[in-house]
Amino acid sequence: MKTQFNLKQAAIAATMVLGIAGFGSITFAASDNLNENPSTADFKALDVDGNGKLNMTEASKDKLFTRASFNQADTDKDGTLTQDEYLDYKSHAQSKEAGRIVDDSVITAKVKADLVKEEGFKGLQISVETHKGIVVLSGFVDSETQIARAEDVAKTINGVKSVKNSLVVKN
Repeated sequence: MKTQFNLKQAAIAATMVLGIAGFGSITFAASDNLNENPSTADFKALDVDGNGKLNMTEASKDKLFTRASFNQADTDKDGTLTQDEYLDYKSHAQSKEAGRIVDDSVITAKVKADLVKEEGFKGLQISVETHKGIVVLSGFVDSETQIARAEDVAKTINGVKSVKNSLVVKN
C-alpha cells in the first residue's frame, strides 16, 4: 500500500509540473515586473488596443479562447474580457487540465501495476499510455490470450473510458 501511495505522489507531482509547463496556452512573456504572473503578461500582450479589455478577436489569439469559452469567461456579458475575467477563466481551465493529466497518470500507473501482478506478464514489454481516460496498450506478448487479458485488466481500472489494444504476439 505504501509503495502505491508513493508512486501516486510521484505521478501527481511529475504530471502537474509537466502538464502545467506544457499546457499550450501558457506563454512566458518578457515583463518589466519580474513578479508578474505569466498570464497577466499574456493578457497585456493580447490587449493590442491597450484599453484594458479583450474583445473576441484579441482573446482568440490565445488558443484557450474559442467563441464558447470567451462567452463563458465574459461573466458580466459585456462582450469583452477584463483582466480578472481572463485570469479567472484561464486559471480554472489550467487547473482542470492539470487534474485531467493527474487522473490519466494514475490510470496508467494502476494499469501497469495490475499487469505486473498478472501471471505470465512479468518481463513483457507492454507500454501503457492514457489520454482523457482512453488507455492505449502497445508492445509484444507471447499469446493471443495475453492480448485479451491485458485489455480486460485495463478495462477494470476506475476512470478508464475505453481501451485501444495494439498489442502484438511476438514470433
